Amino acid sequence: MRAVLLAALVSIAAVTLPACSGAGATRTAAPIGQPIRMTQGQQVALPDGATLRYVQVTADSRCPPGVQCIRAGDADVVFEFGFADAGEAPRRITVNTDPPARAMVGKWQLRLLALAFGKAPGVTVQLDPATP
Repeated sequence: MRAVLLAALVSIAAVTLPACSGAGATRTAAPIGQPIRMTQGQQVALPDGATLRYVQVTADSRCPPGVQCIRAGDADVVFEFGFADAGEAPRRITVNTDPPARAMVGKWQLRLLALAFGKAPGVTVQLDPATP
């Protein structure tokens, strides 16, 4: 009975562990051309083998909801982009919320569509093929 239970646990670990990419990070395939909601630490896989990870918000002077401000403010959102098999550290990209709120990441255009408020705000981004 113990051998069967142990075999079942090993099978579950073999299926779930390869999907992990670090403590607390999740990795899913990025739907190109569609909005993607991400939480801090979440990583998505791109069709060309690259990965994009949402790191954090490093500066946020946006006017909070329900408060009247003279200026709307802006925020800097940090991502990491790279190829896991390249043997290089991922490249950090900072996208500011002010329009156009976009950056080139490899052969993709990253657009920041929304940034929530809070201690660890979620983001909504969209990846599109870069246009020449």
